[in-house]
Amino acid sequence: MTINKIFIYLFIIMLTAFPASAGDVTLNRWVLNVTLNEDGIVDELIQVEIGNAGSSPIDGFSFVVPASQVTVIYGFDHTYSSKGQVVEQLQAQNGIKLIVNFNSSLNSGETWNGRIGFRAENFAKRSGDDYTIEIPLNVPQAIASGKTTDMKTSPDVDLRGQVFLPKGIEVISATPKPFRILFQNSLMVPTWTSMNIHFMDTINLKGSLSNILKKIADVDERSKTLSKRIKEANTKGLDVGEAQAHLKNAEDFNTNNANSALSSFWTKDEQSALEFIGSAENELGLAEKSFSSSGKTQIKPTETVIITPEKSPGMGAAYLILIIISSFMVLRIKRPKL
Repeated sequence: MTINKIFIYLFIIMLTAFPASAGDVTLNRWVLNVTLNEDGIVDELIQVEIGNAGSSPIDGFSFVVPASQVTVIYGFDHTYSSKGQVVEQLQAQNGIKLIVNFNSSLNSGETWNGRIGFRAENFAKRSGDDYTIEIPLNVPQAIASGKTTDMKTSPDVDLRGQVFLPKGIEVISATPKPFRILFQNSLMVPTWTSMNIHFMDTINLKGSLSNILKKIADVDERSKTLSKRIKEANTKGLDVGEAQAHLKNAEDFNTNNANSALSSFWTKDEQSALEFIGSAENELGLAEKSFSSSGKTQIKPTETVIITPEKSPGMGAAYLILIIISSFMVLRIKRPKL
């Protein structure tokens, strides 16, 4: 066997053993949407974009969820991509490894976009009204020819995360520091961007029940329910103007104004928050009472008056004169001569 053949065989063996490298597969997007439910179960949706800049096809990718049990949820709003995928599970040392197998390999120059949605048990910990969750930000591994290899991240990788806490649960501590904490869908939502989180970080989040925040969330939910019913009544022509006015006042007292229950909660002014909540509940009660009687009153549609122009008397007068002249001529013809 010549030296050249030996080098060729070694090269083939190396390609088989190491079909792809970190420089071949690039992670462009890794966006985490985490919902921590009241019972401690976690729902997570990860948006992913992977690019293959190498010459070898990529068959999928894998990552580990730090949970005792994972249920993958399929569907357009959960686990989905236009190219299709099948998710397998393997028990790992620190959780469950999810293996995302593409229906067709990702060839050189191609990009895979998709979502992975799942429900995880023992991802978060609950103790009474206290919650903790740790979310590792590890780079997933690419799979090629049955072997895994590390990915590299693009310089402008879209790395983001947000955690929806249970109703009434406020943020006690969070590291890295969130970019912003929102009040969205009646829930507290700490958010992170690539400006304040990086791969290999771990998000540590602790939350606990706040009675004031729960009252604000309760009013917010009632307001949203009534707002939807008012919109439906409007389409039916019901007079709900008074209910709308009271509802707006309630929303302003609760969350919508610079001086509101929510703004007082942010500044830890509990007394003012309780006063605003009382005013919001009062206005919301008036709105609900007004709405309950709105079915008896309907908005009267604007009447359209059709004005028919009077007929011109010109032709009628001409006929009358013609008749008179004709009658006169007949009388003259019939008059006897003297």
